[in-house]
Amino acid sequence: MKNFILVDAPVTSEGRYLLIHLDPHVTDQAREFEPFTHFAKWMARHGFALNTEKLYAEHVGRFIDYVYEASRTQFPADVDLTAQTVIYSYQAYLLFGQGATNPIARKLAVSLGKEKLTSNISLSQTIESSITWFLRVSEERNKIAPDQLFSPFYLNLREYRTQREASAQKAKSWLAAVIRDSLSSVVPKRKRDKLFPQAKRRDKKNDKRPFKTIAFPIERAVSFVRQPKPPRSQTFYRDMTLYALLAATGARTSEVLQIRMSDIDVDELSVFLRDPFARSSPGLTEEEHECLSWKGRDTEITFLIEPFAAIFWQHLEKYLALEYNSSAGHDFLFQNSDSRPFFASDRSSREKTFKNYAMKSGLASTAGISPHSLRHMYGTYTLNYMPVPGRDLPGLPITYVKILMGHSNVTSTMKYAKQDTDMVEAYLQHANQYITQRGEESFMTIRQEFHSRQLEVLQKEADRISGTKND
Repeated sequence: MKNFILVDAPVTSEGRYLLIHLDPHVTDQAREFEPFTHFAKWMARHGFALNTEKLYAEHVGRFIDYVYEASRTQFPADVDLTAQTVIYSYQAYLLFGQGATNPIARKLAVSLGKEKLTSNISLSQTIESSITWFLRVSEERNKIAPDQLFSPFYLNLREYRTQREASAQKAKSWLAAVIRDSLSSVVPKRKRDKLFPQAKRRDKKNDKRPFKTIAFPIERAVSFVRQPKPPRSQTFYRDMTLYALLAATGARTSEVLQIRMSDIDVDELSVFLRDPFARSSPGLTEEEHECLSWKGRDTEITFLIEPFAAIFWQHLEKYLALEYNSSAGHDFLFQNSDSRPFFASDRSSREKTFKNYAMKSGLASTAGISPHSLRHMYGTYTLNYMPVPGRDLPGLPITYVKILMGHSNVTSTMKYAKQDTDMVEAYLQHANQYITQRGEESFMTIRQEFHSRQLEVLQKEADRISGTKND
């Protein structure tokens, strides 16, 4: 950001983040940007997950920086500069940067040094939501106090400035009403409405992958969790135990990181994933307790798949013997190098470590790869490739995969466990060979042959039922 910096709020503050002015002309007393502080408090009151709070704070901070820069930039007289036009131009700024046709977006992209373009997926998944919530909270706040973000767009207009000079008190009330009405005109009123129209164009099956995170390559997974220990690593067995368990269970990273010693049954070779808020957590600091999270899981039972299950138990034995500190004052399985719970560590640092191991295992690129990729791999494998006794084709029914992944409904499973394109290509190749070998004429009778085969199946079933009755 050019005009602001996002910082952690004091521990006594209700919100987690503050947005601080970098403008040297702003007094120290006014450096804290109040509309953002109010939004941060609102997120804390509504129980947003820590990662979501951080992500929303970053997106809203960049949006505020954009609006603030617009309020300080001189535009040609023919540019319609209002709160609405600035908000709507932000979409063009994100998607096209300095190549935008929108004059507001293009000029601000230059002044803010916007070079990396934002994807439609990012716009639709988190940016749209975070800014919409911020504007809604700001809209409510304006009923109490005048807005500090959009007011420059009105004060800079001559007709507004003249009325303000005529009567300061009257203008203040009128100004607040104008800004409130402006925000009301852009904030979506219905759930399906979008602040940015481009956000509607999301997750197209023909040219968009559904998630930024991609499945870890199945053919590389075993070598990933079987790689040799680096000579100086002090947390290698912890990391490999974690990765093997993620691959074996398909669990979310947050669920596995919060496993406690009592959740592991070595005799039965079982691992349970339990809600951390449904039981006490002795030994945690207040800050660590705030890092606990639980997205919800339909069952606490995990279903471990081989060979990762065996690899997990092997790594676990070495981790407990060589790296785990049993006198750390808490019973969480995964620990930092200082013996504090690993789930409270920095997420970006964990993902960086994961990518480093992935590169060492032979991955050519780690784009889209994270610990969550092992969950995607689990879903892809169980749905498409897992050997099933008594079936010619591999893969479990999606309703079974739903249970394995702990989903409460099959819709969630469909998002994670997409049919692999390799399987689709294999089916298509087989069908093409069938048509090619039998000639073009076979295409004309394909429907007739299909119904003939169906009749044969039905006749066999009828004969079976008839035979059962005779018995």
